Amino acid sequence: MRFPVFACGVVPVPGAKKVVRPLNGPVRCAGVRVEAGDMVVADEEGVVVVPAARRVRVLAEARAKLAKEADETLDAWEAAHRARIDAILADHGSEG
Repeated sequence: MRFPVFACGVVPVPGAKKVVRPLNGPVRCAGVRVEAGDMVVADEEGVVVVPAARRVRVLAEARAKLAKEADETLDAWEAAHRARIDAILADHGSEG
């Protein structure tokens, strides 16, 4: 196949497969145990593992947070963010 391919992004380097494990058995990724059925979400900023038993609750909470953020104006978000930063600075003896 001779056609141009244009891509942008992060490509992980494949690891060496030195051990054969049973299919759907638990694995460890960066020290985190991942079970079959767990939800793993990753992007260039990080990785989140949601245990299968909690995925319905986590999805509901994520949707609620998204709805709340959609209703919040940028000015309100900026004011709340600044207040959080000022509180953190005050807790550490600094002023914003």
